[in-house]
Amino acid sequence: MAHPRWLLTLFALCGSVGVRADVLSTCELPRLQEPAKCGVVQVPENPAKPDGRKLDIAVAVVPAKGGKALPDPILLLMGGPGEESMNEAAFYVEWLEPLRRERDILLIDQRGTGKSHRLGCDLYKDVGAAVLLRDVFPVASAERCARELSKDADLTQYSYEHFSKDIEHIRRLLGYGPLNLFAGSYGTRAAQVFIKTHGASVRTAMLVSVVPIDEPMPLPMAKGAQAAMDRVLEDCAAQPACHAAFPNVRNELSQMLHRLETEEVKVNVPGQATPVRLHRGRAAERLRSMMYRAEGAAQIPQVIHKAYLGDYQPIVEDIVSNASFIGSAISFGLFFSIVCNEDTAFIDDADIPAASAGTYLGDYRVRQQQAVCSRWPKASLPRGYRDPVRTSVPTVFVSGDTDPATPLWFTERTKQGFAQRAEVVLVNRGHTEYLDCVATTYQKFVAAGSVEKLDTSACKAEPRLPFNL
Repeated sequence: MAHPRWLLTLFALCGSVGVRADVLSTCELPRLQEPAKCGVVQVPENPAKPDGRKLDIAVAVVPAKGGKALPDPILLLMGGPGEESMNEAAFYVEWLEPLRRERDILLIDQRGTGKSHRLGCDLYKDVGAAVLLRDVFPVASAERCARELSKDADLTQYSYEHFSKDIEHIRRLLGYGPLNLFAGSYGTRAAQVFIKTHGASVRTAMLVSVVPIDEPMPLPMAKGAQAAMDRVLEDCAAQPACHAAFPNVRNELSQMLHRLETEEVKVNVPGQATPVRLHRGRAAERLRSMMYRAEGAAQIPQVIHKAYLGDYQPIVEDIVSNASFIGSAISFGLFFSIVCNEDTAFIDDADIPAASAGTYLGDYRVRQQQAVCSRWPKASLPRGYRDPVRTSVPTVFVSGDTDPATPLWFTERTKQGFAQRAEVVLVNRGHTEYLDCVATTYQKFVAAGSVEKLDTSACKAEPRLPFNL
């Protein structure tokens, strides 16, 4: 059977790896009101064993509207780690609308996520309320997950190193030139690895809420969460209405956490016949997560005050609600394959006390992650993998100054290796908050392809959102 010329080109570029004949056929993406082009690219799970198990990597292109696209598409790199790209296409297509006149948007579900051999794991299924209100990462569930996934996946092969190889292979396969990387949170790790290994294939990079490649997460989370909490409590004290409603909120937080640590505080859980214990660390971790967004941070004083008075239901309901959907939003098999081998493995136990001292979160998050990672399949990293990036790729860093996960010093640390850089700090904003002013800055940046003379003033300082009373 005769193949179209473009398909023959794809097969020729691919060599022995192979591409399905339905590459880039018309498709629909979730909530996207226009057709896209989708397909799969087959790659070896283990690049060192090209004849071994193959993975189908899902690829989609939302074409430029002008009819003829420039050769430098925008590649979205999602966070988590474990978020899928295709499912978020509608948001980013709308957000990046002005750039679509001349550029495609390229989406690749990272190996282990979405439609790319997803390493799904319902971490909270059947764990019971008592475990749910104690562990953010139930060890038994994670062990079961690893056993089940290992039946048809080598969990040591789902790394940013291999994802970087996948990206470069797909870029070449589709005939694109250097890419414009748009990355958020842990997606910035993927961007850093790609820049290190394939710098000539990158035209620009936008790193939102950057995670340093040489920082062993979640070791610094306790200090970052404490700084964000301090800002919340200070700003509450500075707002007359909040201060009048919660004049002793800092002391109430301390007393509430002390009570959870020293007493068996029992709470009601929807669907549970008898009350169960809420543990200190689990409540503290949930407060940390609430501060990712300005809207969540606005609830913090009220939630603390209610808990101090004995009403823990807002925290409990938030934990239960999050557990009900997080397994579909995050591919936990990929999450642990990344964080266990590229982060937690590099935490020195001797550093934990100092990193958690004087914080409301303490060592809870790092110990929880260590417990799972001690049982997760071990992978090795190539020499120099965690060395800081040194590059001349034009890069813009975007950070929120109240971010509990990636504080401003993460940007300060990472940006030193980026010779051509600009920075945007979002005042009173948290983690990966994609404001319209960020989109405006990004449009100018990609159009110019340079940070030289880039106007980053679009994002003005805004007051913190009013606190819930």
